[in-house]
Amino acid sequence: MTSSTSGRASSRPHTLLTVLLALFLVLLLAFFVLFTGKVASGASELSDGAERASTGAGDLKAGAEKAQTGAKDLSEGTEKVDAGANTLAKGIGSAKAGVTTLKEGATTLDEGAVKLLTGAEAANEGANKLAAGATNARTGAGTLTAGAYSAADGANTLAAGATTAREGSDRLATGANDLHTGMEPLVSGSQLLADKSKEAVAGIGQLAPGAESVNGGALKMWNAIHATPGKDGNTAYTNIRNDLVSYQPGATSKGVEQLRGLAKLYALDPIASGAFTQAADKLEGLEWLVAGLDNGITGYDPAVDGPTPYHLTANGTPQVDAQGLLYGTGAVSAGLTELNTKAPALSEGAQTAANGVKTAYDGAGTLSGGAAELNTGLKTLETGAYTLAEGNGKLATGAGTLATGLDTLETGAYTLADGNYKIYDGTISLSDGTSRLVTGTESLDEGVVKLDDGGKTLTAGTSDLKDGAKKLADGNTELAEGSKTLADGNGKISEGADTMRASTTALTPGEIFTSPKILAVLIPLLLLLVPIGMLIAGTRRGNQH
Repeated sequence: MTSSTSGRASSRPHTLLTVLLALFLVLLLAFFVLFTGKVASGASELSDGAERASTGAGDLKAGAEKAQTGAKDLSEGTEKVDAGANTLAKGIGSAKAGVTTLKEGATTLDEGAVKLLTGAEAANEGANKLAAGATNARTGAGTLTAGAYSAADGANTLAAGATTAREGSDRLATGANDLHTGMEPLVSGSQLLADKSKEAVAGIGQLAPGAESVNGGALKMWNAIHATPGKDGNTAYTNIRNDLVSYQPGATSKGVEQLRGLAKLYALDPIASGAFTQAADKLEGLEWLVAGLDNGITGYDPAVDGPTPYHLTANGTPQVDAQGLLYGTGAVSAGLTELNTKAPALSEGAQTAANGVKTAYDGAGTLSGGAAELNTGLKTLETGAYTLAEGNGKLATGAGTLATGLDTLETGAYTLADGNYKIYDGTISLSDGTSRLVTGTESLDEGVVKLDDGGKTLTAGTSDLKDGAKKLADGNTELAEGSKTLADGNGKISEGADTMRASTTALTPGEIFTSPKILAVLIPLLLLLVPIGMLIAGTRRGNQH
């Protein structure tokens, strides 16, 4: 009992030691297998990571170099930004002055726009009045044109009548001169007859032809007035009788009144007005002279004989009375004829005839001088009438041109009125715009103040940016150097990882069982068999006791 008990006691420590040793070896083997697997996997990952780290380090190096270059560019850029900020600050100062000037100019412009609006309104009103005045002027020009053409027609008629009167006065002057010349022997003969009645037969023989010449000259003057038509187909008697209110000197003349009316119508044209006035005066004198001569020849007196002048009798012969020259020359001629046949009454008749012939001779002289003056005046009147007609033609043409020009003026005036209205409307918009411009310049002034503050902040910021760029450049230089060192270290890590992976690959179970390194596993196992064997032996011995 004692020996078996002691044998069991002595075997228990061996058993425990063997079990513990076996467990330790199993755990050691398990740990070795697990550790070598993990190390191999970690070595593989480390190798891959080392390669990636090496690649990243290379990229980091390249990036660091680029960052260094960029930092240099950034530094240069910040210099330019700083210079630009300074320039901007100066520009903002100039802009502030410009905005002040702009603000003042906008205020002035707004005031000017208000004045322009007032002026445009006045111009618009004036243009409308101008257009209305142009319309009235065009209407007046039309009336003036019509009057000018009427005046031209009247002047042409006057010119034709003046020519007729002048031609009649030519014949009248010739007849009056012939009368005066023809009466010279009559005067001398009648006086001789009176002085020498004894020689009555001889004197009457000489006086009869002279009396006949006087009578013929008076008849020529009557024919020149009553029986010689002019270019218009009328005689001087017909034209003057129709023109004078009363057929006598001093009577009112319708044609003269018409000419004087034209002179008033053309009062604005001194030349035309003067020509009309001169023509009226000459025509009046001519008509009065012809009427007076005619009345002297026929013996017509409106106060005695009524309103109808003498012209022709029912038999077609000249109508005269005892107060007329034609009657007197006829009577003288008839008397001398009768004296020539009735010598007994020669002395008394001769004295009477001498007195009548003397009177007739004086009248013929006066008639001859007046006829000459009349002829001269009629020539002047004729020239003036044709000049007047020509001037009236030009005046009519000019009036037509004036009317055309006033039409154009009227059109232009209405166009001007329309344009001024548009200007007026535009100035309203301009005034509104200038008011907004004033408001905008005030806002711009506030914005420039804020811009100035921002420019100052920008200047300060660019200074900080310069400092930061300099520090960044220095840091990038250090980063480049560190990235180079990192790249070198990563290369070495990659090499060590490759070596470690190769070593751990050799310790894997597959490699161990296929290589001499299996001994590193077998030897511990063999050693483990020794205590196991001792344990087994001790157990058997204990069982035997």
